[in-house]
Amino acid sequence: MVSNKLIPFLWPKINQMNRFNISKFVLISVIVFSCKAQKKPTPPNAAPPSEVVRIDSAKSETNTPPKKEIYRASNTMICDLINTKLEVSFDWTYSRLNGKATITLKPHFYPTKMCYLDARGMDIKSVKVFDTKTNKEIEPTSGYQYENDSIKINLGREFKANENFIVIVEYVAKPDELKQGGSNAISGDKGLYFINPKSLNPNKMPQIWTQGETQSNSAWYPTIDSPNQKETQEIYMTVLDRFTTLSNGLLVDSKKNADGTRTDHWKLDLPHAPYLAMMAVGEFKKFIDEPWNGKEISYYVEADYYVHAKSIFGNTKEMIEFYSNKLGVPYAWPKYAQIVVRDYVSGAMENTSATLHGDFVVYSTTREILDGNKGEDVISHELFHQWFGDLATTESWSNLPLNESFATYGEYLWQEYKFGRDAADQHHAQSRAGYIGTSKQVNLVRFNYENREDMFDNFSYNKGGQVLHMLRKAVGDDAFFASLKKYLENRKFKSAEIHDLRLAFEEVTGKDMNWFFNQWFLAKGHPVIEITNNFNATENTVEFTVEQKQNFKNVPLYELPLEVDVYENGKATRHHINITEAKQTFKFKTTGKPQLVNFDAERQLLAEITYKKSVDEYVFQYKNAPLYSDRQEALKELTKEIKNENAYTTIKWAAENDKFYRIRENAIFDLYGAAKDKEADLKPLMIKIYEKDAKTTTRAQALEFLNKFYETAPELTGLNEKALQEPSYAIDKEALSYFVKKDPKDAIVKAKQFEKEAGKSILFTLSSLYAANGTDEHIAFFTGNMKNFGGFEMISFMGNYIKFAKRCETYAAAITAARDFDALALEGGKFTKGGAVKGLKDLVTVWTKKESDMKAKVDAAKKENKDTSALEKDLKTTSETKDIIAGLLKGVS
Repeated sequence: MVSNKLIPFLWPKINQMNRFNISKFVLISVIVFSCKAQKKPTPPNAAPPSEVVRIDSAKSETNTPPKKEIYRASNTMICDLINTKLEVSFDWTYSRLNGKATITLKPHFYPTKMCYLDARGMDIKSVKVFDTKTNKEIEPTSGYQYENDSIKINLGREFKANENFIVIVEYVAKPDELKQGGSNAISGDKGLYFINPKSLNPNKMPQIWTQGETQSNSAWYPTIDSPNQKETQEIYMTVLDRFTTLSNGLLVDSKKNADGTRTDHWKLDLPHAPYLAMMAVGEFKKFIDEPWNGKEISYYVEADYYVHAKSIFGNTKEMIEFYSNKLGVPYAWPKYAQIVVRDYVSGAMENTSATLHGDFVVYSTTREILDGNKGEDVISHELFHQWFGDLATTESWSNLPLNESFATYGEYLWQEYKFGRDAADQHHAQSRAGYIGTSKQVNLVRFNYENREDMFDNFSYNKGGQVLHMLRKAVGDDAFFASLKKYLENRKFKSAEIHDLRLAFEEVTGKDMNWFFNQWFLAKGHPVIEITNNFNATENTVEFTVEQKQNFKNVPLYELPLEVDVYENGKATRHHINITEAKQTFKFKTTGKPQLVNFDAERQLLAEITYKKSVDEYVFQYKNAPLYSDRQEALKELTKEIKNENAYTTIKWAAENDKFYRIRENAIFDLYGAAKDKEADLKPLMIKIYEKDAKTTTRAQALEFLNKFYETAPELTGLNEKALQEPSYAIDKEALSYFVKKDPKDAIVKAKQFEKEAGKSILFTLSSLYAANGTDEHIAFFTGNMKNFGGFEMISFMGNYIKFAKRCETYAAAITAARDFDALALEGGKFTKGGAVKGLKDLVTVWTKKESDMKAKVDAAKKENKDTSALEKDLKTTSETKDIIAGLLKGVS
């Protein structure tokens, strides 16, 4: 899963944008959606409590009450799911599901005559139990009890571990009538979502979709809602014939019914965890791509995005092939589908064989993708889950890094393979910053969380990805991937805990790996390192001292195997060192004073490092050390010394010539501090970069530099005029911004050519322009583009629409805007509804003031015995407008 909590970190990479554009983009506003997590009780189950209390025995000998520590154990397995067959239909009017669940189970080990199923907020119509030996219904002595969201079923007799039984439950699921929960990571937990079910919002396709993680699928079908369960499944979905359906596995049958409905039969013959079951219903259009090894690859999108589906998802087949080969374990599931939905409560979800994406994560037009595919990392993340999370599944939410850390590292692996190590390392550095910037410190694998969804954080994702990279470097590539293969083969179609991963590495490498797993997976924190480097001219040795300075009360003393490169005469000699002490000095023999001693030459270490170097050393490092992080670190430090000619020259060279476009873009930004003093030097350089660079985002960065610092230069008008004809939205936006600053009215004329574009990146620019400078005629732009925005992107678009609507002079425009806000408030997502209600409140305030001002004009005219008929007509219309908007507000408040 890509969670809401990770979106603020993920957005810059999702959009493949450099940092000069990030500040302008929609996700400035996304921070507002990170609502405070709510503590939710674990759904009742048959198992004994998974919360074990530890008692400090030393303290228990005193009169002081012992300190209790929560321990989140894996759920005890009393009964095992084997197969679930669901027969469901949907009540769109009341947002309910009518269902029949036929569930095959067995005792896990100990004989039992009781079975417990999770079923949240349902109307239970009947519960029947059948003995598979006799194929007859069992008459239970006490039937069943349904309370606290749990069905307690008397099986009628004691069943042993080798005896199957069937429970049939007829029920009605009522997700919209549940007490609503949610967290920072997953903003809703009702499991089944009806989106615009009554078609009140003309801009949004009615649809149904499910979200099971962590334990929400039991809101739409009875099950044992625990990640350590595995089951096969089949789902019969009865829907109106115009709708498309999607579920796990294969569509094995589809029958049209006499009443205008159709029943689709989806079947998954391979076992997976209950939280990975999914359904989706809507007027989606299915794009079928080239198959992989005979298995269908398909994408379900809204009709407007069908022509863009290949551009968005087109690397999927290559990803499946790459991951299958890299892991040595072929993609296991019978097909791979991806579907894009509206108002999704998280980022994306790796449902087995059928990944679900929020629209704001992946939807882009083919033209937008010229500047980079914003969904690339999310698509690879969710696909890697099909191995880590779906094939081998965390046995408990405490072990969530077995799912999410791997999916995060799957992004790195794909970037490395497809786009090169610089791209992968840049992605990795961004992820590291997301972890280092967090304030809390917890274990990576942790058993004392308050809310299970607290596990979906910068530790399970960001830190975990960094830790896996260090593990790869610690054992070597061959051993790393052989160990992953062993782990997957050992645990496929099963659940796993962190020690299963460790044991797989030990089996492959022959090494005890507790030292690594204990300090990185089972402890909190990271090293804080201070380095000093002295050259002993007498002995021709480098004395290299590494001191760990983290708080050892809370954070371990780390063992850190890594590489150090010592450069002499432009060439590096690599030294392997193993740091095991709080302070260690390593001596490296040289022929003279080295040009650079490069600590952690593989740039693998997750640590805060203080290592002071001279300007000359950083210049040398940029020119000679090969990796992205070597060069980026050097440029960052040289920027602080940009007045130094050697530093300035190096940054300038990087802006034009570095092999990786993100380094070039960062170097352009780093030159901001020299822009005025070096105009004669930098203006022609930026023009050259704009005209010659191969990357559209780099060209856009250079154009912004020119427009920001040299806007009065006569040649820039013509340059920006031509830029408006570029296919790249990144370039178009910068050119349009130039004309906005120069003459907003002229910019509005120039912006008209983009009004029919569907690319959200350029539409955001236009919405901002019209919000500040548009006239009532631009209402058509806003109302016409409501359909292009959803989820978190709608927040920024609505912000501009509200600003525009408050400036509207005509009654028709104001009411049109109010009706758009009303539609969004009625059928908007959790976060966009609030913005729409605010828009209505703001309009009521504006038109109340207009009414008050108009009344004052009428009264003044009457005092002067003037004809007030025209004014009173305007007053009447103003009051009616205010009343209409107020009525709409009342209806959604």
